Amino acid sequence: MKYLFPKRIVASQNVENADALLNEKALQIGLSEKDYAVFKTDSFVILDFGEELSGGARILTFGANAHNTVRLRFGESVSETCSELGKGLGFATNDHSLRDFKTNLQRYSDMTFGQTGFRFLRVDGVEEGTELSIKNIVAAVDTDAREELGGFECDDPLVNEIWTTAARTIRLCLQNGYFWDGIKRDRLVWIGDLYPEMRAAQCLFGDVPETENSLAFVHSQTPLSTWMNNIPAYSLWWLIILVDEYAVKGDKTPFISYLPYIKGLVKQISDHVKEDGDTTYSWDFIDWPSCFHEVETKEYHEEKKSDSHAGVAYLTKIAMQKTAEFLSVCGEDDSLCCDILRRLDKKQQTVLKYKQIAGLGVWAGDLSENNKEVLLRGGARGLSTFMSYPILTAVAKYGEYDAALAMMKEYYGGMLSVGATSFWEDFDLDWLENCGRIDELPQEGKVDIHGDKGAFCYIGFRHSFCHGWSAGVIPYLAETVAGIHPVGVGTRKFRIEPKLSGLKHLKIKYPVSGGILTVEHTLQSDGSVKTEIDAPDGVEIVK
Repeated sequence: MKYLFPKRIVASQNVENADALLNEKALQIGLSEKDYAVFKTDSFVILDFGEELSGGARILTFGANAHNTVRLRFGESVSETCSELGKGLGFATNDHSLRDFKTNLQRYSDMTFGQTGFRFLRVDGVEEGTELSIKNIVAAVDTDAREELGGFECDDPLVNEIWTTAARTIRLCLQNGYFWDGIKRDRLVWIGDLYPEMRAAQCLFGDVPETENSLAFVHSQTPLSTWMNNIPAYSLWWLIILVDEYAVKGDKTPFISYLPYIKGLVKQISDHVKEDGDTTYSWDFIDWPSCFHEVETKEYHEEKKSDSHAGVAYLTKIAMQKTAEFLSVCGEDDSLCCDILRRLDKKQQTVLKYKQIAGLGVWAGDLSENNKEVLLRGGARGLSTFMSYPILTAVAKYGEYDAALAMMKEYYGGMLSVGATSFWEDFDLDWLENCGRIDELPQEGKVDIHGDKGAFCYIGFRHSFCHGWSAGVIPYLAETVAGIHPVGVGTRKFRIEPKLSGLKHLKIKYPVSGGILTVEHTLQSDGSVKTEIDAPDGVEIVK
């Protein structure tokens, strides 16, 4: 366990010597303490630990009278620490982890409370006559501590900060041997959300056991004929992740036991693809902004229904392409996958509005002018945290490298501009209009970007400000901008094709079999790029 002292006091009331809580002292309570804060009646303090954390709060209490009840409120924003619990969407919640509760402090005590995602902590003395002498309140941090093998540095500070923040986000979501989607809420293994998470983790740490563990866990909970996480598209993602994980390992052995399930799942998918190429899944979910569901959506949007339907068709195509390859490698019959692809090819999909659907279309091989127009329309508006990886790589597929990097910088830079230290479950650039920062108290006349925004099932304070699926910018920067392209299976052979997108210099470290592949690109005065490569023994660079 690691302990962090608070960086600053955001606000306090009726707390004598509150600054004592910032002083780094021995984390051991004694009988003769001299430097402590005293909480009186109607007192509170809001502490800022400087960045998003996973864990709880360790409180060292020197003295306490009989009125020793305190209320602890953990928050991913300052405003969340000042919010009240309520019912329904839009209110502060204790969903998935307790972040707002009362407890008692005892004299000469050293106790740890809570386990959630937070950056800020508010402590209130809630009883009349309170007299509490607190030596320290520190964050008890349970963040994964493995070495970060991959790294990225370029001449643009904002791009560097985006990489670093995405890396922190994915590290926080590596929990207990699995990928959690969020550390405050959604502490679950959502298998579709896992795709950008596992791709980001590969760039940072190499092959991680959390990917196989998460695949196995969701498989164990999903007998045929149900769908992973009760979402048809997530069973498609499970197939995609499994095949991509095989490609990283270069060894099919860990996945052979899944073959009966894979073949059964392909048959189940086939039953939902008609001869004319139309699909008949029960729910055409890709991600929330593009989601249409007749039960859950109050207003009917034809473009949303059409795009989400196209999205699952594209995703089915991607899954069947990859599954056919894997079955063939295993010496199994891939004919049903090929027949599903034949049927899907009979229907031309047309995307009306949503970039995430157009991005999947490009991944599925549909490089139409329509998909290009949708992807470029409005610049960064319409970008999705979950689907940033397919969107940005799809924009680059059209040769719009500068546009892709500019979209990433505007969108992810928008979160950073209001104080984000990890990336969020969702974000809309329009939310920035007249909004306050997440590290400040709410201001009169300013929009509270946490409490007043969000959408769908994550309205207001239920919105997670640390969501692993937002880290897809890492594989985009590694693969497209730095140009690190694995060839074949196993991380032993690479093609290096950088697209600097306006950058003048970058250096990347990329975990591979047997060590770290280091690549440095420098833009020359004649517009060419000088590339220097340091590859471990056994790693081949091909043209």
